[in-house]
Amino acid sequence: MEKLICKTCASESMIPVEVQVEGDDLILDGGQQESYFYTCHVCGDNWLSIKETAGDGSCQITFIHQMGMSPLLKRVARVEDPYLAVEEAGSHWSYFMGDDEISEEVWKEKLSRRRRILKSICTN
Repeated sequence: MEKLICKTCASESMIPVEVQVEGDDLILDGGQQESYFYTCHVCGDNWLSIKETAGDGSCQITFIHQMGMSPLLKRVARVEDPYLAVEEAGSHWSYFMGDDEISEEVWKEKLSRRRRILKSICTN
């Protein structure tokens, strides 16, 4: 199992685990899905990544961050060419806190705050 560098505490302890996400609206018609749950065994940071590929080759990429009972932080991109990197494919990210769409700046600040809290817990 490959360990990755954690974006919160910078230790080599982030482990991806493949998962199967179920739900009516999660699978695009005629497509496939790849889902991974990433968790740090030092600070507890975690997120779920879901890549759904439609029958026409386009895909939707979703990252979901949650800490305790706090609202979900989620970002979603629709990519027309899945073989290009997300930035190169001209994708557009949408940012959410719970079910409410928020600006990228607010979303990044919420995620940064969440990571500062997790880092302070594991360093104290």
